Amino acid sequence: MQKYKEKITNILQYIIVITIIFECNSIYSQIYGCHLVIRAVTIITSICCMLFLLIKNKAKINKKILPLIMYDYICSAIMLLNTSSLNGKIVVILMFIIYLPIVIIYLDNLSKKEIHDLLKKFVNVIIILCIISLVFWFFSSIVKILKPTNAIKVVWAKPYSIINSYLGLHFDTQEVWWITGSPLMRNTGIFVEGPMYAVVIMFALLANNLVESTEKNKRWKKNIILCITIISTMSITGIICAAIILSKNIIELFKNMNLKKKKIFISILVIVCVLALPVVTNLIIKKVNTSSASHRNLDLQIGIKRFFESPVIGKGINHERATELDYENGYGYSNTIIPVLTDGGIILFNIYLIPAVLFGYRSIKERKINYLILLIIYCIILFTTLIQYRMIMLMTIALMYVLSFNREFMEVEKSQ
Repeated sequence: MQKYKEKITNILQYIIVITIIFECNSIYSQIYGCHLVIRAVTIITSICCMLFLLIKNKAKINKKILPLIMYDYICSAIMLLNTSSLNGKIVVILMFIIYLPIVIIYLDNLSKKEIHDLLKKFVNVIIILCIISLVFWFFSSIVKILKPTNAIKVVWAKPYSIINSYLGLHFDTQEVWWITGSPLMRNTGIFVEGPMYAVVIMFALLANNLVESTEKNKRWKKNIILCITIISTMSITGIICAAIILSKNIIELFKNMNLKKKKIFISILVIVCVLALPVVTNLIIKKVNTSSASHRNLDLQIGIKRFFESPVIGKGINHERATELDYENGYGYSNTIIPVLTDGGIILFNIYLIPAVLFGYRSIKERKINYLILLIIYCIILFTTLIQYRMIMLMTIALMYVLSFNREFMEVEKSQ
């Protein structure tokens, strides 16, 4: 009976993990004509799985997590009254009234081992996606042996895009010109764009290195697969974040070397830096000069202007707000922080800020470098990626809040 219960738990946790990945702007969640229904079903499935596990384990509500939940409900009530769009109201109900409180309670009731198991499942699923995408990307985009098997219509454009598909397991969604001067297909896997794929891989890299307790050899094998895939997404932000995440491991590896190996390591590092610096600088300059960079700039300016029109409660969550003019002029669609401020003002932004501040304070107090790295990556994602109302972002918020009060989780590094 115990083994049966464990199997059920494992299956439900895998479903939770898969739905989080699936909902984070995957092609499957953006199918034209039914994307809103697909997303709602995905979120509800994840919620049901967590509720079942909470009831099965007779979960309790910790008094320490109640303040954020109560604030979330107050904020949600204000957002509901301030949001005119039906789709916007559904987002408030599903994501802030139901999902966020449940995921906070769910994570707070997990033991250290259980949180590790959940993160391992997340890493394992991402590793499988990485291997599949690397194979398809290499043989379709680099050596050009594979041809698309069909095409799919998605809403990730105006009014839609036709995306080439390879057996429904890999998709060609983005070409970039700024790297080589000629079209080069990014590895976007099952996601709508390379940077979105890179963000999901970053979370897996964080789980694999900063929290998950695994053997070093297994960890580095996974690191290699994850890093190669991030490079293939051609996301500058993703590559920089991967370097930040791995920095602590590299420093620890260096400390354990003898003097001869340290000299060799430093020599190799200097050579790599000398060779890479002009290349990276050139790529950044090219990226800054792209239309994408100028659009982000314009988004930021317009977004800040809209924020000051209603800084406290925002202008309301409205996923149908974007008109042709909005897309041309920009409306803060290039990152998380600006839409949060324009949609819900300071009251909504506090849901993203409070857990980060508490988590940062606790991490500094406890001298947890691992968790500070997690906080840095979270802040980078806020300023560079558009995933403000996605489950993966709200779960990260919930995890930071829980870690801020749960001492057992804060001792996780000792098991590594």
